Amino acid sequence: MHSTGDTLHTPHGTSIYQEFTGPSGETITLTYYDLWMMIVCRMSMDGDWQRIRAIANMVPDSARKVALIDRLWHLERSLGGLPPIPPEVCQLHLRRAHNWFNRRTMNVSPESPAAN
Repeated sequence: MHSTGDTLHTPHGTSIYQEFTGPSGETITLTYYDLWMMIVCRMSMDGDWQRIRAIANMVPDSARKVALIDRLWHLERSLGGLPPIPPEVCQLHLRRAHNWFNRRTMNVSPESPAAN
């Protein structure tokens, strides 16, 4: 995240939040959209991907958000879990994540992991 003095700038949703190596040696990339969706799912839905998927059908840009949920849910199952989110990161992004999920659309570039 970029900062200037005391001002924190919101990262773009397609910006890379984290990269890690999967069990087969592949690089797995999580964007800020992934982070925000994981925060909403974990903090408001107790990690229930089916529940957040149903609710995503009622928010703006539902098709893309449902696709993102499906991607994360698949990753979670195939990896045996998604990376933990440090408490300070969760606290910093909690309001932003909920605002994005409930009110905003996804601006996705074709090469973004969130587009897959």
